[in-house]
Amino acid sequence: MVANSVKIPTSNVKQITKHNINTTIYSNEVVLLNFYADWCQFSVMLTPIFERAASQLAEEMNGENGKIQLGRVDCVKEKELADRYDIRKFPTLRLFYRGQDLRQEYRGKRSSEAIVKYVKSQLRSAITEIHHPDELAKLDTKRRAIIGYFNSREQPAYKIFEKMTVRLMNYCDFYMRLGADIENPIFPRSLPALLFRPDIERTHGQDEIYEVGAAIPHLVETWAFEKCVPLVREVDFNNVEELIEQKLPLLLLLHSPNDLSSIKDFKAIVEMQLSEFRGRFNFITVDGLKFEHSVQHMGKSRKDLPIIAIDSLHFMYPFSHFKDMYIPGKLQNFLQEFSSQHLREKLKMDDIKIVNQATGKSTTLPPPLSTFKNLGPSKHRYTLLHHDEL
Repeated sequence: MVANSVKIPTSNVKQITKHNINTTIYSNEVVLLNFYADWCQFSVMLTPIFERAASQLAEEMNGENGKIQLGRVDCVKEKELADRYDIRKFPTLRLFYRGQDLRQEYRGKRSSEAIVKYVKSQLRSAITEIHHPDELAKLDTKRRAIIGYFNSREQPAYKIFEKMTVRLMNYCDFYMRLGADIENPIFPRSLPALLFRPDIERTHGQDEIYEVGAAIPHLVETWAFEKCVPLVREVDFNNVEELIEQKLPLLLLLHSPNDLSSIKDFKAIVEMQLSEFRGRFNFITVDGLKFEHSVQHMGKSRKDLPIIAIDSLHFMYPFSHFKDMYIPGKLQNFLQEFSSQHLREKLKMDDIKIVNQATGKSTTLPPPLSTFKNLGPSKHRYTLLHHDEL
């Protein structure tokens, strides 16, 4: 008797090694790589979901090559790749676009439908062409934007712009205008040029022109990065995990939802006085009602908003009073004192004084424990590597 042969379905997920990774990411527009380990339970749980997502994408792309590829990297066998991309947890889903590592992870719902939706959203064009100056007035005031002005797409400056948008498309909106328009005062007089338009609803910033000319590519990209990825970021439950994973202390502004004035002033003062602390702190604004637990943890209530505090990812350290932010150097001294080893050790041992704004009475309590620490990557969702207590 001859046994019936079992047909094993072909996987649409490509196995990635150090030998084929470059070919894969450069020959496809969007690549999502799953860095995993077979011994990790969360990696095992994700495998069939990732397979279904890849199959659905292959079906929707109707066999069109070079658009989308899902791949997997066995980090036990490919330790070199795991080290190259600084993989700290399993599974990690890393996004690549037109050959470039966007340093962006998929952290959303682990379902095939959600993954498919996310990957397809990355196929959108990074650049929108502007045909009439009136279109500039309709740009989203909550979003940062860079508008490129060029004589043609053949200019070297346009090639720099196009490459730059790939890296920053998830941080900024990008627009372009071809051809000079001397009659219109809105457009730059000299081309090529870039115009940065800040998120004016949440900042005091103004339009800023960068004349590209014969500029060196990496200088243009550095300028664009500093504009698109601001010093002060708005944080909610969708993006907080990424920031906590960086293990930097947070200088945070807890504000009422519609208090745009405090947000604008906080951003302006941080940008003017605290840029030297970039890379040592993360500066964030958060809705004090959505994060009301953090407010209450400091012995305060929504009536006390806006509140400034440092969350060291060990303890929370409230700033004296929001209005003190306007005293030149006061906020800078707050960060400098915190950064000293003496104060960081002192925070672990000494009590702090909490003042009830309603009664005026003060109470001496141990420093409030960090509330943001628990919003980082969860051990119930990831296997954390080289994990130490923050």
